[in-house]
Amino acid sequence: MNLQTIEAEIKKILTGIIHPSLRQNLAEINAFVRLEEEGEKLRLVLRNPSENRKEQIELEAAVRKQLAALDLPAKFKIRFEVDPAMKAAEEETGNRIRGVKNIIAVGSGKGGVGKSTVAANLAISLAQSGHKVGLIDADIYGPSMGRMFGLIGKQELRGDGANTIQPFTAHGVKLISFSFMLSQEQAVVWRGPMLGKAVEQFLFQVSWGELDYLIIDLPPGTGDVQLSLGQIIEVDGAVIVTTPQNVALQDATRAITMFMEIKVPILGIIENMASFECPNCKHVSHIFSHNGGDSMAARYGVPLLASLPIQQQIMESGEEGQPIVLAEPDGTVARAFQALQERLAEQIAKYR
Repeated sequence: MNLQTIEAEIKKILTGIIHPSLRQNLAEINAFVRLEEEGEKLRLVLRNPSENRKEQIELEAAVRKQLAALDLPAKFKIRFEVDPAMKAAEEETGNRIRGVKNIIAVGSGKGGVGKSTVAANLAISLAQSGHKVGLIDADIYGPSMGRMFGLIGKQELRGDGANTIQPFTAHGVKLISFSFMLSQEQAVVWRGPMLGKAVEQFLFQVSWGELDYLIIDLPPGTGDVQLSLGQIIEVDGAVIVTTPQNVALQDATRAITMFMEIKVPILGIIENMASFECPNCKHVSHIFSHNGGDSMAARYGVPLLASLPIQQQIMESGEEGQPIVLAEPDGTVARAFQALQERLAEQIAKYR
């Protein structure tokens, strides 16, 4: 195999290696400098924006792993040339994902308030309105988005053979979930740093393409995933899901405080399970207290984005892989999500 052919193979594998600080693959940032003979070995020279040795070691390990998979008839020396001009790409994107316009986190202070159901229906409603939408199921311990989108159990992940994963597409939404990597009975027993790494891979090593919105369904509470998210990505805002009762509101308050501490704007409150309308007599009951979402929104000076009813159809449609905005596109809940989109866009624009 001649030098030119080997060089072509190397340039291919660079497309699948993400630079740890520039957040782009090595081909996009033109990291390749040259390939040259050095005795019985080949010297591969790559560009890096700094002399950060830790970063260079990480890159070299990733490149060597891909070179080993190619099984080329040569041994390599890998060297780096420092090119500060590469920092322009870093400054251009910051802690963003190239091609993604808006990143919205959906959080809650506690489980059982319907946060994932809200995130799924919001994503689908946005897609129905013509937006390009992605959805990350970041609830590593209890991933449920696969079932809600009709993708139950372990799925075959596909990519470019290197570091980029292709998301699944269902109901017009690009989707990645940890549930795709697990059997339905398998438990995840991970510590904090591993959780943060998994979220980082979902953000930067999935081929999202051009998106108007990337929705991140967070686990309940204020743990490692939330803190990692604030450190590794620039989030445009958070939506807090709660139910009206005091216990949920108290925990939602903690979620709001956490987002404020990590400098993520609070776009508003969604009050779920706000009321129940009897299907027979049409009497409306407030099962979980009343006006809790309004009072919380007023307390923090943010809008109540939506007040959603409790309905049996919401649960059933999610179980069947057809969230309620699809199952009943002209229903009360679907209309509420359409109105929610407009309020959400207004709030995002305020923090631009």
